Amino acid sequence: MGSAIDQFSMFLGSERNASPATVRAYVREVSGLRAFLSKTEGRDPESGMGGWKSVTTTNLRRFFSTGFPGLSASAMARKISAIRSFFAFLAGQGILKENPAAPIAAPRREMRLPEFLPVDEMMDLLRSLPSGGEKQARDAAILELLYSSGLRVGELVFLRWEDLSLDEGTVRVTGKGRKVRIVPVGEKAADALRRYLGALALRRPSSGSPPPGALFRNMRGGPLTARSVARILAATLQRAGIGRHLSPHGIRHTFATHLLESGADLRAIQEMLGHASLSTTQRYARVNVSHLVRAYEAAHPLTRGGRRS
Repeated sequence: MGSAIDQFSMFLGSERNASPATVRAYVREVSGLRAFLSKTEGRDPESGMGGWKSVTTTNLRRFFSTGFPGLSASAMARKISAIRSFFAFLAGQGILKENPAAPIAAPRREMRLPEFLPVDEMMDLLRSLPSGGEKQARDAAILELLYSSGLRVGELVFLRWEDLSLDEGTVRVTGKGRKVRIVPVGEKAADALRRYLGALALRRPSSGSPPPGALFRNMRGGPLTARSVARILAATLQRAGIGRHLSPHGIRHTFATHLLESGADLRAIQEMLGHASLSTTQRYARVNVSHLVRAYEAAHPLTRGGRRS
């Protein structure tokens, strides 16, 4: 059957469709709690008497209050979320009657505005994409699709060729919680994907169809990883002369911010991004306002950045 932590790990990957990094992080937090309880209570909740059923809210408050001096509010909130999810899983399995972590309030996270590229820099980035063989065609297709459709990098690396419908201009995406959504693919991204398909066909002249499995592959034929996509983006930023760091998730932020600046409806952006809550999408409204404030401060004659005419 496996330990409760092992079962939780499998649940996160198979049922919640969590990324491998998220699974590792959640298991690490629960394993830390296990070690704390073994040391302070003299019993291992995975094997000792009472097991996880004997863990109380008081135990958890002591765990969160004593072991993490100087931890940021955001990091503590993530830690509490992981532990709360673990006990919610145990309750869902009927192992616990209630979640002892439910009464513990997470600290208020600092609202950070997403990083994104202005339109001119994003266009410079895409214009800098080199043409050439399979690798260049793959990299161009990746970045064009990230910007065109606002995918999470984890969603992108799990795409299959059958998820694409280039004639209809859509892609089927499996997001968090295995929720499936259909997202538009722009003409430039579709053209880049066709060029990538053509480059793959040169390697498989006897077959008229793309190779089965992952859409984006490394040069050894294995599926591409999120870390590889980050390296591709970093190299492209450098080639384009854009002197800033941006993660692949920053391209997703760029997609959403540019849509909002162009007048797209917030609900439509929410649907395309696959956000469960509109409040998550509303961050981009704050980005848009922040952008307007900076422009105002730089140009208005009564501000420091402005000049009187």
